[in-house]
Amino acid sequence: MLNSMNKMNLRERIRTVNLGKRGQFVIPEDIRKDLGIKGGATLVLIEKMSEIVIKKESDVIKAIEGEDIFWKTLSEEAMRRAWSKEDEIWDKIVKVSK
Repeated sequence: MLNSMNKMNLRERIRTVNLGKRGQFVIPEDIRKDLGIKGGATLVLIEKMSEIVIKKESDVIKAIEGEDIFWKTLSEEAMRRAWSKEDEIWDKIVKVSK
């Protein structure tokens, strides 16, 4: 359970926004102001388990720079899976050509 200090620091808001015909929506002014998002800012949309997470580009860059080990591990795992599949394909090609 959160103590009273954490409750004061935790701020959540729920808003609805209307999606325009071109897929655009407006982030409410008070939220933009509190998060320091100004017109022309670049945001990153992340699809995560049927949800859309919106982050400031600067926050994503900081996370990537601070998480080099995470991204390196993720990349190595992706390559390992890709090579594994490629090996299976080459094994099938070799069997067919024999």
